[in-house]
Parts: sequence; structure tokens; C-alpha cells
Amino acid sequence: MADIKTHLRELSVALIIGLELKGIHYSFEELKDSHSFYRAASAIGIKNIENASNLLDVQFFNGELEDILKNGIKLGKKIVISKEFCFDKNDTIEWLGNDTQKDDPIDLIIGKYRFSLKEDSFILKNMGLYTLLNNLTGSNYPRGLHVFSTFAKKEYDEWFSTTWRIFINYLNAHGTWTLSKEGNISTAYISGNNVVLEYNGEISYIPKDATTNEEYMASTTSHTREKVFSKWINSELSDNEEYTTIKKKCSTTAGETLSHLIKDNFNSKNVFEFFRIYDFEYYYAKTTSSETVILKVPNKKDFNNVIEFIDCEYEVPSSQLNIISTFRNKVTKAELQFRNECRFSHGQFNGTPEAKMYVVRNTPLTALYNPID
Repeated sequence: MADIKTHLRELSVALIIGLELKGIHYSFEELKDSHSFYRAASAIGIKNIENASNLLDVQFFNGELEDILKNGIKLGKKIVISKEFCFDKNDTIEWLGNDTQKDDPIDLIIGKYRFSLKEDSFILKNMGLYTLLNNLTGSNYPRGLHVFSTFAKKEYDEWFSTTWRIFINYLNAHGTWTLSKEGNISTAYISGNNVVLEYNGEISYIPKDATTNEEYMASTTSHTREKVFSKWINSELSDNEEYTTIKKKCSTTAGETLSHLIKDNFNSKNVFEFFRIYDFEYYYAKTTSSETVILKVPNKKDFNNVIEFIDCEYEVPSSQLNIISTFRNKVTKAELQFRNECRFSHGQFNGTPEAKMYVVRNTPLTALYNPID
């Protein structure tokens, strides 16, 4: 049923445009019949319609399918009457929505015009920090870029050594730290010149005098890091002023370095994938019961005439680093901000921090494109 919904959403737009251009009238009730809909699409010559034969799996487009059909007809009619487009009744109509191997978002090509009818409002793909930097600065950072050890090495070692010292002092005072949860046992204690981290029988030995995160990483496993040391940090240091202060210092230094790096080296040559910009211009269009939207997406050549990079800043609410990148549409003046939240997802000092990307205030990516009346 999911494929039927997607196919009907795209093909209803294509069909109504083709019928309108050729002056052929079909009643809504006729188009609700899947066989009548399919015959009409075939008759006006929609290319690749044979790949949507699953529409015939239902007799009538009722319920949610009826709503999809209504919205598709509404969008198709708006496209036909828009002054943006100069169609001809003999224009070819090609449906590409069933091609999952292509690298662009185009679902329909009508004459010389390309349309993307995605329903997800162009949700930006999730990306790591290395992708963000490569897209915005034209750099070539490798996968697994560590925001703190790369951009605040001294402060990151201070953050670790401070945390480790507090940890050693705790174990000297308490002997053993243990956490038991859902049958899993996490334990930490000192044995001779080593600190022992144990999780369900998996043991790591770390020199008591370790001073850098590299030493710690080399002596531990992902389990003992996440399930023992980071669990101790969460349970004992969340309100520790010395710990949160040094962590915030590291985040601030990395944020200052990163934001200046992006501002001083912004380069649009790799930013096109970021905004789904291609060699050709196209139109993003969608419709719901409450709105019908058609937006013009510039091509690579015109990108810098439409979209501009404004700024890159950082913020450290509490002690977590966020990188904020701002872009503006030069025509509409609409702005869009992306926030990369730099944090460990599997416990403090465990591997490489993620840099998950979010659109600030849930503004859609399409805010940067030009609306068509």
C-alpha cells in the first residue's frame, strides 16, 4: 500500500497536467476507479506508467487514497495555470518516481520542466562533522573526525586528566564502585598501579597515572568505556563544578576554532549536495488538504545568486557544543539555520563524538527556495 500511495501521489499530478494540456475531461468519479485512471494515464502517453501497475491492486481509490488523488489533482491544476510554466499540449510526460537507482530527487519531467514531489519536505540527510566541514569549506576531512581532539587537543586532554584524577580520588576513598542494572554488573577498582574496569566479566586495565585520552582508549574496550567509566561519570559528576567547568572550556575552545574555520574558509563548490542542488533547475511541489506549494530550486550555476552563506557561530548551553550555520535566500530574505550538536552518543570519552544535524526551529529546508504563485 505504501508504494501505491507514493505512485498515486506522483501520477495524479502527471495525469491531470496531461489531461488539462490535451483538453480531455475526466470526472473525479472516473479517476477514482483505478482501471480508468490507469487507462487515462496510458492514453495520454505517460512514460513508464507500466511500472505503476500496482495501482490496479485496488478497485477504487477510497479513504486516504481518495485524499491523495484530490490533492494531486489540485496540485496538477495549479501547475498548469501558473505563469511560471509554458507547456505545450504535445509535451512529453515522463514519470521517474519508480526509479530508485537515480541520484536526484526528480519524479516527473514535463516538457523541459523537472518536478520533485517528495512528501518529506526535503528532510536533510543526517551528516557527521566531517561531512559538514567538507561541504562548507571544500576540505577533505576523513570520516571519524573528532571535534575535541582535533580542534581543542590541549583542552580535551585537560578535560580527561581532570576527570581521571577525580575518578582515582573517588576509588581511593571508596575502594570499589559498582552499578548493577537489569542483570548487568559494572565495577571499577584500583589494583596495584592500574585501574580495573569490569563489565560482565570483560576487564580493562588502565595505568593509574594515565594523562591523555589516547592512553585511556588504548587500554579499554567500547564496553568498559561506555558501561563503566562513563556510567561513573554520569552518576557522580553531573553536578561537579570542576568537571563541568573543564568540559565547557574544551567545548568553547573547539567551538571558537570551528566557527572561525568555517567562516574564514566557506566555499560553495561542495555545498550543492547539502541543499540538493544539481546542474539543472527544478521545482519542488507538494500539496496537502491545507496548502499547495511550488518552489523553484536553482541550479549550480545560479546557486550563489539565490542562496548565500551568512555566518557560523557556536553555543555551549551547559557544557555541550553546538555549531550553528546560517544561510539566507537573497530574494525572499528567508533564513535557515542548521545546528550540529557535538556530543558523545555512547558515553563520555568513548570513541568519536557525533555531530548530529538539526534544522533550527524545525524550519523546512525548502525555506531557502523561491515560491511560485
